[in-house]
Amino acid sequence: SMIPHLIEYLGAILLLMTLVRIVWRRSPSKVDWELVVAFVRLEFPPDQRDIAQKLAAGLAEVVGVRIKQLTPENTLAQIGDWAEERIDTGDLIKVFNMAYGVTCEPETTFRSLVEKIADKQHQSEPSASNERG
Repeated sequence: SMIPHLIEYLGAILLLMTLVRIVWRRSPSKVDWELVVAFVRLEFPPDQRDIAQKLAAGLAEVVGVRIKQLTPENTLAQIGDWAEERIDTGDLIKVFNMAYGVTCEPETTFRSLVEKIADKQHQSEPSASNERG
């Protein structure tokens, strides 16, 4: 009958799609936000550039191409307003708190957010100055 044949066929297609996805890693239609927001690196000192880029890319997933207007002085409230479906700034703040353990306000600037996260990460790194001989 047709049914087992169809199931085999669908199985083969699924397998093929999975392989294609593994080989190509990401489909060309998906925007590479890390690349789009790379400009933001220039606004930060070297030790904060990766954090700034990663954060901006994450925000880009939410606000889309308007992320291209991001400056370090934009507040979280402003960035939330760029989303097509306006994001509640409180939700953004909760996400940053959960993900990075930092506390923000709607008036917190992108620069300040990056600095808070950088500080937090430096604190959690076991550095030589914390080890008392």
